[in-house]
Amino acid sequence: MANYSKYIEGLKNKDEESFNYIYENTKHTVYATIYAIVRNRAACQDIMQETYMTMLEKIYQYQPRYRFLSWLTTIARNKAIDYYRRHKREVLVDIDEAADLMPASPAIGEERALIKEMLDCLSETERSIYLMRVVKQLKNREIADIMGMPLGTVLWHYSKAVKKLKGR
Repeated sequence: MANYSKYIEGLKNKDEESFNYIYENTKHTVYATIYAIVRNRAACQDIMQETYMTMLEKIYQYQPRYRFLSWLTTIARNKAIDYYRRHKREVLVDIDEAADLMPASPAIGEERALIKEMLDCLSETERSIYLMRVVKQLKNREIADIMGMPLGTVLWHYSKAVKKLKGR
């Protein structure tokens, strides 16, 4: 677990090296948090940029008694939820219909469709926890801190997600 206190002070002093360190050490967790909600790569990039801009704007409001990564992922989660709420009314193209419009290489297209189908069976919370655990390889305690949930609840959601995915 990284200790960000020295880098947080650097951010307050507008130190570029501090920002680079924090970005490199948090970008995967922030991306996974956002992707679990919006499930759109282009949107994730935009929301990540907004997240880090907000972090820089609000760094003076950060309270050291809280974990920095939890604070940052809360910003990311809130930005992603805002995006999702604004865009949930958009019409999505059915994958089966899109195959005629946009042929993809069979292996990559089928693999992506299978992964999407598998993740779609999970609730937003289950998907977030599952991706942080499997993709980012975070420990359950870290996920609990990031999600602001008790450890037992995180374990329960992860177990539920695994059972759903095994059933597919």
